[in-house]
Order: sequence, then structure tokens, then C-alpha cells
Amino acid sequence: MYLTVFQGLTVAEANDLRGLLLEAGGRMQVVKNRLLRIAVTGTPFEPLAEVLTGPNAVTYCGEDPLEPLKVLTKFASDHGQPPVKAGVVDGRMLTPSELERLAKVPPRKQLMAEVVGAFAGPVNGLVHVLGGLVSDLVFTLQAIVDEKGGAEAA
Repeated sequence: MYLTVFQGLTVAEANDLRGLLLEAGGRMQVVKNRLLRIAVTGTPFEPLAEVLTGPNAVTYCGEDPLEPLKVLTKFASDHGQPPVKAGVVDGRMLTPSELERLAKVPPRKQLMAEVVGAFAGPVNGLVHVLGGLVSDLVFTLQAIVDEKGGAEAA
């Protein structure tokens, strides 16, 4: 869950943001602070009650909390809005600077590809080296066979 301040947006801009968030697996609502404070009491999101001042919009996330955060961060930057005010990810309250760094993390698929690549690189190198050794052995054995075959013919 992320807490943002989006003041001065036109209705069209707010609708665009909501659409982008939906595509990223999130939902944004403007909620009264008093109601949100009641809603988060006794939940992992309770730390958000500390920063409930002024007009706020709450973004709820689905499975991947990073994609909606990236959308919020980019939208705020593009439209001259303040950064994400606060957020709770996996039960931990994050500051605006932590959220900004988190928004720069590459997408999950890219991270998975990098991990697979990190494991595959050394394995591919080993296969290449072993393949070269086997090829050298085969060529050496073939040269011996050719030499002995040539010696027998003479």
C-alpha cells in the first residue's frame, strides 16, 4: 500500500493515472484520513497512520508491489507532483527515499533473467572448455591412428 499526494491534477490526468495503475496491478483511491486511520488500525499497514496529514490517495497493490510503485513514481515525476509519501511493503514502513530506490529496481522478469544468466555463464564456459579438451583428445587419437595406419602401410 502506498500513500501519495496528488493535488492539482485534472480529472483526465487522475483517470490516466488510475488506468496506468490498473494495468500495473494496482488500484488508487482518495480516502479520508480519519477513515483510513480506522481501516489500518490493527493491520500490517498501521504505520501509515503516522503520516496521514493533508489530502492523500492510497494505492493498493496486487501480487507485484513494484510495478504500481514505478507507475506512481514516473507519473509524479512527469507531472511535477511530490514523490510517494510513504508505503508499506511486506509489513514494513518505507520512507520516500527507500521507495524511490525501490522504484528503480528492474522488473521481476529482467531480474530472473539476470540470475539465470549469472548461473548459466560459468556453466557454459565449463562446457566450452570441456568440449575443447574432448576435441583435442579426439584429434590427438585420430592423429595417432593415422600415423599408425600410415606406418603399417609402409
